[in-house]
Amino acid sequence: MLKVALVLAVAIAVQVIAAPAHISPSLKQSLKTKGSVNVFVTLKARPSIVLSRINSLSFATREQRLITLGASLKQHAAASQESILEFLATKQVTVQTFWISNQVSVKNVDAELLASLVARPDVLEVFEEFSVPLEQPVDPKIVQKIAENEWGVKIIGAPEVWAKGNTGKGVHVANIDTGVRYTHQDLKDNFAGDYGWFDPYFGTATPDDRSGHGTHTMGTTVGKNGIGVAPDATWAACRGCATSSCSLAALLSCGEFMTCPTLADGSNADCTKAPRLVSNSWGGSGGQSFYDDIVAAWDAAGIIPIFSNGNSGSRCSSVGSPADSGETKVIGVGSTTEDEELSFFSSLGPSVYAQIKPDIAAPGSDVRSALNTNDAAYGTKSGTSMAAPHVAGVVALILSAHPDHDFAKVTELLYAGATHTVASTGGSCGGIPDTEYPNNYVGYGRLSAIGSLP
Repeated sequence: MLKVALVLAVAIAVQVIAAPAHISPSLKQSLKTKGSVNVFVTLKARPSIVLSRINSLSFATREQRLITLGASLKQHAAASQESILEFLATKQVTVQTFWISNQVSVKNVDAELLASLVARPDVLEVFEEFSVPLEQPVDPKIVQKIAENEWGVKIIGAPEVWAKGNTGKGVHVANIDTGVRYTHQDLKDNFAGDYGWFDPYFGTATPDDRSGHGTHTMGTTVGKNGIGVAPDATWAACRGCATSSCSLAALLSCGEFMTCPTLADGSNADCTKAPRLVSNSWGGSGGQSFYDDIVAAWDAAGIIPIFSNGNSGSRCSSVGSPADSGETKVIGVGSTTEDEELSFFSSLGPSVYAQIKPDIAAPGSDVRSALNTNDAAYGTKSGTSMAAPHVAGVVALILSAHPDHDFAKVTELLYAGATHTVASTGGSCGGIPDTEYPNNYVGYGRLSAIGSLP
């Protein structure tokens, strides 16, 4: 750790070179209109210094890697933020710090303070706070649980994998969503308990869900009684989204929680409790890099990120961020129907980075899962929000069978096992017909648990 600390100290000093910080025209306009604004300040000492160092080292266990990663990121942020926090302490502002992205949130910034922040040699960028949309389900319905196994679970062949003894046992998964009704009859038995919940909005001690979106998505990943793909995996959750939107501050806090979990009150961090994957059914417009630092940290931690591709429909290059991330490793997920057709709402590639997206497609239309209204409530929802949790469940099954697999090996199995059974739309987004694979409609094909784990 001492050697890592010395390297980081030198790197921070090298990075803090005087150069004008970037400030967007929209921030200037907001300040002119409102008189004061809430901003995020990005420091020049980027976390990539830490991640490069961690990724160059060998560790005897994942636990050692997680502990070193968490401590190094926190140390890096503390050292590089010290000066700006001393400066802000003299101002009448509210401050929140983020070690995972080395950013500082500052409330009620006026023109004078903004000018001072932009002029600082340690500041890379100042931008106005924003929220990211939750991928809203299409045509939700409240229904009774009647199927032995839900159609999405069956069509991907999950029961055939279960019959071989693989139900996801030994794998710890997580989602960032609206929360989870942890007392639901299909979710209560595999909740992680301590280190399994964090709520940046309300500080609740135990999981709840004021929307229903997060309960539904978690049910599809790990729910019992035929609604979930990996019913014996344990789960954790973080409320990154309040109801219909997700504040950047909450998403960053959840990113930190996934990398180095704490108890529900934020105390007693234990990085060894980090999950193996995080499912995310939210996203903004394409071409944004606001979550790249978090995803890069997850990669260094051996956490596989799964993101819904978006519900913007049949227009080429409609994929959203972070599913389209150009610099980091993510699995972007499109949606299919029970009739093996592309869901009409499923966003398409290519990304603004000219990448094929989605990477894979999964059941996302009329998916029945748990609801938040009572412990035996179920309903159907449609969206790429419903597709991504199916992929998360199959990734959990792969990790249960192959505990040491990393992102590259997991995705190799995931994509190689995908079927080419989704009906053609006749389209050719990005110049690639949807009869060739991978393509910008379903990526490598439709998810298949049994195909990936024959």
